[in-house]
This record gives sequence, structure tokens and C-alpha cells, in this order.
Amino acid sequence: MNKTRPALLLITASLIPVIILAALMGRFFIKEQQTALDDDIRGRAATLAATLQRELKSQAQLLAVVADSPRLDPPIPRAAFAETARRLLDRVPEWEQIRISNEKGEVVLAFPPLDPSADAPVADMESHDAVVRTGAAVVGNIAIGPNGQAAFALRAPIQRNDRLRAVLSVVIRPAMVTKLLYANGLPGSWSAWIVDGRDRLVASTGAPALAGNPASEFASFSGEDFGAATLKDGMDLRVAEVALADTPWRVRVGLPVSDYQRLARKATVLLVTASCFTLLLSGSAVFLFYREVRARNRERESMANWQRMDALGKLTGQAAHDFNNLLMVFQSGVEGIKRRRNDEQRVTQLLTHMSDGVVRGKAITQRLLSFSRRSNQGASQVELDVRLAELSPLLRQAVNDTILMEIRVPEDTWPIHVDPAGLEIALINILTNAREAMTGGGHVIISARNVLDASTEGSGLKGPFVALTISDTGTGVAPENLARVFEPFFSTKKNGGTGLGLTQVHSFASGSGGAVKVASLAGHGSAFTLLLPRSNEPRAVRAEPAPSANLPRTIMIVDDTPASLESVRLVLDGIVPTIFAAAGGPEAIEILDRHPEIEAVVSDIMMPGMSGIELAEEIRRRNPSLPVVLMTGYSDRLEAGTEVGCPVVPKPFKIEDLAACFEEAKIPVVQSANVVRLEIPTKG
Repeated sequence: MNKTRPALLLITASLIPVIILAALMGRFFIKEQQTALDDDIRGRAATLAATLQRELKSQAQLLAVVADSPRLDPPIPRAAFAETARRLLDRVPEWEQIRISNEKGEVVLAFPPLDPSADAPVADMESHDAVVRTGAAVVGNIAIGPNGQAAFALRAPIQRNDRLRAVLSVVIRPAMVTKLLYANGLPGSWSAWIVDGRDRLVASTGAPALAGNPASEFASFSGEDFGAATLKDGMDLRVAEVALADTPWRVRVGLPVSDYQRLARKATVLLVTASCFTLLLSGSAVFLFYREVRARNRERESMANWQRMDALGKLTGQAAHDFNNLLMVFQSGVEGIKRRRNDEQRVTQLLTHMSDGVVRGKAITQRLLSFSRRSNQGASQVELDVRLAELSPLLRQAVNDTILMEIRVPEDTWPIHVDPAGLEIALINILTNAREAMTGGGHVIISARNVLDASTEGSGLKGPFVALTISDTGTGVAPENLARVFEPFFSTKKNGGTGLGLTQVHSFASGSGGAVKVASLAGHGSAFTLLLPRSNEPRAVRAEPAPSANLPRTIMIVDDTPASLESVRLVLDGIVPTIFAAAGGPEAIEILDRHPEIEAVVSDIMMPGMSGIELAEEIRRRNPSLPVVLMTGYSDRLEAGTEVGCPVVPKPFKIEDLAACFEEAKIPVVQSANVVRLEIPTKG
């Protein structure tokens, strides 16, 4: 039997599916490459729009600051305005002219002065009227002035005592926007242009002289978000359009259609050539790739396990010491109560110690969570003068009696936007370091000041911040160790500290959107400065303390852990007349169906099957007016910032905390469109 023909047949048969697969893959590859080009166009348009948005926003914010300056308090002397405007134009080269106009749009002051023969009204009344109507900064449309040159205006209201007194405007030439187009790094064959709300050309690549004219004189565009355009020279483009967030301006970026089609032809030739080698190399490549991936995964897992074990080993000692101390408090309390049940004074004293132990244990868990947190999910407005006054007793406990601690925070200090628990722990960590550096006593000062622009602090930040400085008169830090003080596990303490305190401070500052700096002089002391972002919210109005909230009369408790369920029930027993208990979400739904008189629900979050978040969503769907409070000791979803739509009380909690959450839960909330399902196994 001739074995050549069967072999040839076998080879031919095996090549047929390869050829078919190569053809299908070639078509898929071409499509993917074209899709990637479209994504690239969209991405570049979005990047350019974001860059332009940031630039316009920063210019508008600067203009708003100028508008609020006392130098522009009416009546504005012409000479003072001219001097102020001249200095601004020297510092901001993009601004060509500064004007002040009244509510009617009449220019009353300008620098450089206007041509006396020019018309007094502003050229773009639409944006001027928008400022008068909204009282907010506005980016105007492009317009061609009396001198035939195109420009656009940034306008901001000059308000005094909540009343509009005038409109401050700066005239900017399109050259600034044109520079942004070229700085975006577009390929030479691509085109980009920006149009305003009236579809007039603001800036473009290749035709700056057309600024202020209708955009159709540069290129005709059809479509929304993504479409086609034809340049005046006849070149067809695939165009992505992205609108700016706070202005009707739009950014358009186009790729020549010829480049788009040329890619398909090149890809076809490449795939035909590559398919000849695919059959021989694919098997060995897959095998080698599989081996390499497995080897790297094993190496990565080994390194990660080593790092986790090393970190846990260093954290366990201190955490175990602290928790063992707390357990000793509880053990002593239990033994003391058993022996002296009838000694009411002694029992009360022991219960007080145990209650204090709960507070200290909660503080330890918050400290551990703050170290592991890499975001600013718990951030809220903090008024330093008020908060530090409240924390003063706690902060004084972080230092000893031989150290004098002063808090110097002016009343006009801006509020900040940070995690209050993280701020507290960061301060305690810094003060603990200061105490250990002043074994023979010393002086610690906590001070704060407003920083108008953090870039002046050399921190790499921009914008308004508050500088919170903690300085001491301790031994200081050696120059060779100054750059390493924030490294994890780095410590110069003789007793072998964990080296995690200042790491938490650095993590807190970075997660808050700020920074931390340290200055030290060996033998004279150190100063740690936290640059924390200013809050955009106004200072809270001081209100009289609200009366204690009352608990509902009928409550259902939901928890899959019997001990935790019984503990909450015992806490509420005697305070709440009627208490229902459920070991899971499905059972809770059944109880609600049988007992519509239930007035409120408190549920654990982490439960198998139906989580507390899902139970809350189901209850809200069935009965939107029924208050639901979630309780948890720890939830990775909450740490990641998951919105649950109802109040959360952290374990352990007091009756007052639960009552406050029930009061908060009574406020109607907007139902979430999505339910986050927590895939959680049964707790061990």
C-alpha cells in the first residue's frame, strides 16, 4: 500500500481547518485593529477634552479668586484697577485683556484700555448674561472683535454681600487652545479642532486663521460622539467628538480614512504570511508560555506569601499584646463579678473597666483598618478647631505628664476633607513618636494654618490646603534616616518598635489627597506637617444638642451568628417591648410577612445566602417606609466604598449609636438601581 497518498490526504485535511481558521482569525484581527483605532481616536479626544477642561477650570478658578479680592471692592478706582490688571497680565501670559462690565454688559473698566472708538458693550452677551443669571464663572463662545481678531472670554461674578456688583472678564486668544492641540501628541496625518456652543471654530490644527468662523469652513461633520467629516481639501476623516463638562465646547479628533483602510490591507498580508508559521510554532509556543506562566505564578505566590507572613509576624506581636491586655480586663471583670455579685459598688467599677476595654478594643481595630486602608472612603468635613478641642483629652494621653502639649488652631482655619478616624490615629502616631523622643520631658505644639496654593510648600500639590504641623523638642531624626521615616517597618527605637506608625501617617495623608513632610534638626526636635485638602463645604452651623432618640417599640434582629444575635437581643431586652429574631435573610422576610407590626429592622451585613445589603434592598422594595439599619464588625465592600443605601452601625455599638442610626434611617433615601451581592461563605 502506498503510504504517500494517505499522508498527503492527512496533511491536506489537517490544513483545511487551519486555512479556514486563519481566514476567520484574519477577519477578526482586522476588525479588532480597526476597533482599536476607533478607541484610540476616542481616547485622544477624551484626553484632549480633559486637558482643556482642566486648563479652563484652573483659569476660571483663578479668575474667581481675583473677583473675590478686596482690590475689586466697589467703587473700583481706575488707577488701582489698572495696576492690579497689569500685574495679573504679567503673571498670566494667556490673559490678553481684563475687563469689568456692569449687569447690562457695558464695559466700564478695561486694561489695556479699549479703543475709545470701539463699542462699549461686550462682544459675547450670551456668556455675560449667563454669569448674571447663575452667579458662577462661565467660559464664553469664540467671537471676532472689532479689530478682526478672534478671542473668547472667561467671566466671573464680582459679588459682595450676596449681590452681583459687576462681571470680571478676561480676554484669551485661541493660541492658548491651539498649543494644547499640538501638545497632545497627535500623529501628523491626524486632525483636531474645537468648536463652541454656536458651532464656531475655536482652534484647529493647520488652520489657526479660521478661528471664530463657522466650523464648516474647516471641516464638515456629521454624527454624534462618533461620525465622519470632510476637510476643505477633500480628505475624509473618521471623527470622535467629546463634549466638555462645564461648557458647550466640543473637541473633535479625526483619523484619515485612508490610514484606516491601509491598516486592513497591511494586516491581511501580515496574516497570510504569519499563518504559514503558526502551525509549526503554535504548539511549542503554547507549551513554553504555559510553563513560563506557571513558573512566574509560583514565584509570585511565594513572594506574596512571604511578604504577608512577614507583615503578619510583625503586626501580630503588638496586636496580641494589646488584645491580651483587654482580655485580661474582661477576665478579671468576670471573675470579680462572680465572687462579689452582691457588692454593687465593686460590680459597677468592674463594669466600667470592661466598658473602657470595649472602647480601647474598638480603637485598636480602627487603627489596624486605617493602616490597611488605601483610599479615602470615610472622608467627611472636619473643622480642626472644633475636632482638636474634642480630641484634646485623648491626645494628651498619647504624651506623658512631663510633656507640655499646646493646640494652636485659629478660628478662621478652613475645614478639611479627610477621614476623621484616620486623622485621629495619625495624630496619635505622631504624638507617640514625639513622646518617645522626649524621655526627659519637653514641649509639643499642634498648629494649623491655611495654604492658598500648596505648590508653594514644595509638596507637588496644587490648590488650597490646610497645613497641620506637630512639632516637638525631642532628640530629632538623624539626617541619614530622615528619608526613611515613612518606610514600613523602619524604626530606630531601641525597644524594637513596629515601624508602622509613621507609615500609617503617610498612608492617611496620601489617601486623603494630600501629603506629609518632615523637618528635623538632630538634638533640637522634629516637625511633621500634614497638608490636607480644604473642604468645599461651608463651615457647619453650631446647633443645640438634639434630644436622645427613642428606639422603636417593635424591632427585628437578623444575624446568622447565634452569639451575636443573642448579644444584641440582650442589649435591647427591657428597652424595646417586642423583639423578633431571625438567623438569616429568608427567615427575616417570612417574619416580616407574618408580623407587619414590626417598626424597624437591624441586620448583620455578612451573612451566607442573602446578605444584609440584599435583605435591606428587598425590604425597601416591599416596604419603603420601614427603617433598616445594618451592623458589621468589618466589611471589605464597605471599606471599598460600596453604597448600601441605609445607615451602618459598627460593632461594638452603644444603644445611643443604634438609636441615632434608626433616626437617620427614617429619612427617605433614593433607592439604588443595583444590588451588590456579597458571595460570602458561612462564617467560621
